[in-house]
Amino acid sequence: NREERREKRLSVISIAPHSFSVGMFSWFPLFFPLKEPLRVPPGATVNCSIWRRSDDGRVWYEWCAEVVTIADHSRETMAGGEASTVVWGTSSIHNPGGRSYHVNK
Repeated sequence: NREERREKRLSVISIAPHSFSVGMFSWFPLFFPLKEPLRVPPGATVNCSIWRRSDDGRVWYEWCAEVVTIADHSRETMAGGEASTVVWGTSSIHNPGGRSYHVNK
C-alpha cells in the first residue's frame, strides 16, 4: 500500500526524548531558514521537505517549504468529487549541493 510506505518514511523531529521517531538517537534543535518569508493565511498548512544529501566527502541538508490550504468545493465534494489543494506560496530549494553549509565525513 502506497500510504503505508509513505508513513514509514516520515520522521518526527523533536528535542524532547519522549517524542522522537523510533531509531533516532540524538536530539538536537534544527533551524532551517528561508531566504524569503512566506505568507501563511489563517487555516493554511506549511509543508517542509528536507533531504539529507551526501557525496564522497560531505553530508548536507537541502530544504524547501510550501503553504497550502484545502479548497472546499461543497457542491463537488458532496457529489463525490475530491477537495483540491491550493498552493499559496513555495520557497526555493535552499542549500543546493551543500553550497552554504555541509559537514565533512
